[in-house]
This record gives sequence, structure tokens and C-alpha cells, in this order.
Amino acid sequence: MLLRSVVILFCLQQAWSQTQIDLQAQSRNANFTGQAATSPVASGATLPATCTVGEMFFLTNVAAGSNLYGCAATNAWSLESGASGGGGGGAAIQNASQLTDLMGTVSSSTTLTIGATCSPATPCNARLGSVTLSFTSPTSATISAGTGTAFVYLDSSGNLTVGHNLTVSCAAGCLAVSGITAFPSDSLPLFTWTATNGTWNAGGVIDQRAFQSTANVYAGTGLLGVTSGGKTTLSIDPTLVAIWAAVPATSSSACTPGVWSTDGNYFYICVATNSWRRAALSTF
Repeated sequence: MLLRSVVILFCLQQAWSQTQIDLQAQSRNANFTGQAATSPVASGATLPATCTVGEMFFLTNVAAGSNLYGCAATNAWSLESGASGGGGGGAAIQNASQLTDLMGTVSSSTTLTIGATCSPATPCNARLGSVTLSFTSPTSATISAGTGTAFVYLDSSGNLTVGHNLTVSCAAGCLAVSGITAFPSDSLPLFTWTATNGTWNAGGVIDQRAFQSTANVYAGTGLLGVTSGGKTTLSIDPTLVAIWAAVPATSSSACTPGVWSTDGNYFYICVATNSWRRAALSTF
């Protein structure tokens, strides 16, 4: 009887003292689908400085869809995005991954990565007028001082630009421009990111991208329109609108028919190539 009591007490002690379970050694086919909530990966506003291959991390201060990172090599995090597979489902995943094209992510407190998903296989495309720009690798902007806002955009020449009133430098593929306090009128806005005392703010992003957009410019009566290099240039149609020219020195000064001029005493008009006529001006 005494031996039985000792054994029971020992078993009870073991049951109450075990507060941790080694799922790998003490479970089989663990299934958490019935749990109210699970947190399968670590999370935070900054990627850890070190990692081992196979670790996962959920970055909380970036746009939805750009949160999950995997440790592909020792101390090297990579953004995990959808990969194409067989059938229509794979194509849908690939297209969904492009929703993060040319978006920013904070890879450290001082480094802003732009277009983390851009690659030769999945280029990040943007359109300026009739020209499609393709970015096949990410770039980054590093801040060293300042409090304010960075404006990330494509300029009228297609350069990926970080305009700022901070102290910022750009890696290859990016252009840092100081003295910018708003998106230039001829730019294609991507996003803004705020900074405080030389560090990028967690959650300081405002997405300005548009998935689809266009601008149609039509030349009205008296105008001509020419589109080249993604830019549309409007000019006066000389066959409908007379164009002013400098006062001719002689009646044979160079001119094209229809241009005119005046010096206050005479009205000049070009009636044929390099042939001017004039009429005296008088009050009435």
C-alpha cells in the first residue's frame, strides 16, 4: 500500500511539474486548425540583424502583401512573393505579386528599399505617356540626417527619384534630389515616407501609386501635337494661326509665308518665302 501511494505521488508530481512541451519530440501530426488564433512567425517593425536559413519574419510597417520575409542565407532576409505555377491559379498569384511593384520597404531604420520584388523574371513596369519603363532590380535610399518627408517618383525622363528635404543618398538605379517638398507637376508619384532625426519612421508610408492610368492630349483647332519619348508637344499650326517674327531688316529677309511683325510704325507680313510687305500704321 505504501509503495502504491509513493508511485501515485511521483506520477502526480511529474504531471504538475511539466510546463513545457517539445512539439518535435512529444507530438505527432500537430493540428492547430481548431485554435482561435496562432502566431506562427516572429513579427516586428525592423528585420532582425541576424538569422539562420529557414527562419521567417513578418514585417509590420510595410504595405500589405510585402510583409513576409524568409532567411534564404545566413543573415540575409528575402521578401517572399508569389511564384507562378501550373494552371490559372499560378498566373493569378504572379499577377497579385505585381501589386507591390516599385513600393518601398524599410529594411533597416536608415535604409529604404524600393522595388524589392523587381527582377528580370518579374520586372516592375511603369508608363510615361507612350513609353513603358521596366525596372529589373531593387534599389535603396539611405538617410543619415533630417526630419521631414521623402517623395519617391519617376521624373519626366523616367528616373526613379527620391526628392527630399533631408540628407539622403541613393544606390545605383536611384536618383536623390534635394530641396523637394512636393511631387513635381510632371512626375509620376509612387509614395511618400516620413523620417525623424535621421531614421525612417515605422509606418511612415503613404502609397501614391495607381494600378492603371492614362492621360490623353488632343490638339485643338490651330494647334499641332507630336508625341515622342513619352512626351506630347503642342505647337501652333502656322497654316491656321499667323506667327509673330522679328522685324525684318529688308524686304528679302528670311521668312515663311504668313508670319508677321510690327515696330509701331509699320505692319509687316511675309507674303512668300523670304518676301516681306509692309503697311504704314496711322491713327483713326
